[in-house]
Amino acid sequence: MKFSIAPAVQKTVNGKRELDMEGFLAECEAAEATGWYGAYSGEKHVGDTTYTTNALLPCVRGLSQTKNLKFGTSVTVLPTQHPVRVAEDACLVDAMFPGRFRLTVGVGYFQGDFDPFGVTTRQRKRLMDQGMEVIAAHRAGREMEIEGPWAGKVPPRDPALGKDGLEVFIGAWSVPGVLRAARMADGWITDPIRSGRWVAHLAEVYKEECAKLGKEPRIVLFREAWMEETDAAAQASYGPHVLGYSKVYFTRGNAYHEDYDPWLKDVASAADLKLEHVLPDRVLCGSAATWIAQIEEWQEALQPEEILLRLRHFQGPDLEPTLDTIRAIGSEIIPRFK
Repeated sequence: MKFSIAPAVQKTVNGKRELDMEGFLAECEAAEATGWYGAYSGEKHVGDTTYTTNALLPCVRGLSQTKNLKFGTSVTVLPTQHPVRVAEDACLVDAMFPGRFRLTVGVGYFQGDFDPFGVTTRQRKRLMDQGMEVIAAHRAGREMEIEGPWAGKVPPRDPALGKDGLEVFIGAWSVPGVLRAARMADGWITDPIRSGRWVAHLAEVYKEECAKLGKEPRIVLFREAWMEETDAAAQASYGPHVLGYSKVYFTRGNAYHEDYDPWLKDVASAADLKLEHVLPDRVLCGSAATWIAQIEEWQEALQPEEILLRLRHFQGPDLEPTLDTIRAIGSEIIPRFK
């Protein structure tokens, strides 16, 4: 199993968020030096975020500063962007860095990411399917007319780019999403917030659909993570950050379900969330032994080919302990699962 990282592109200084490309590159370089496989960058347009407005550009910066680490978007919100632009940009990056780039797209769910583009969340499923069809048509040189709001005609991929080696994954956290990933993409990246039991249910749906289509299932398991010498030390360091983002997801809705999170019936609001609710079967947080036991459990249930870990958020932990954790994972965890 391969290990990849989701580095932070922003940090907090004196209570204010700042762009942190130096920190992003430091995480990537530390990962490359200690046996990690890849790095992913996300997209967010409104509100406090660890990401920035473009998932692709940090990947290009990272690709240019490393030699072997692979990079991917996770995710580019496809329904908010003209799919020809997405297809052309992804194919160009693939040609610039052969075998080192993966485009991961998602349908999106947060209204704030749709408002700047004049697209509604009601349109997102149709535009997602259309966008995937455009990407496939562009790469195959197949003629296709696009209906609004992204009207136009799909051009063929530029033959000057050489051989097409692009991988296209879909990030999804619902049954329709994983079915779409099976039908239209090379693989599926999970979300980081659903419990392992919920992800396992989605994985079964995904794998069954892949079997019907004669495709090999490819799963990337996305998790929040922190490792220290003891479970107590890891929870003390990372617990406040886990609770912080968990409350955001709770407020937005659709992140927790009583079938998989039985504690939900006793939690009336985000303020009632406790670490004991959101940590088990969801976050890799503890000693190396705890990590190994949890990863083995997920490995048996899901058979992921890759695990994507997000350590640092814009509000913390700080960069230096994050780099130490990256190195520790590289020495204590990654060799165990090679």
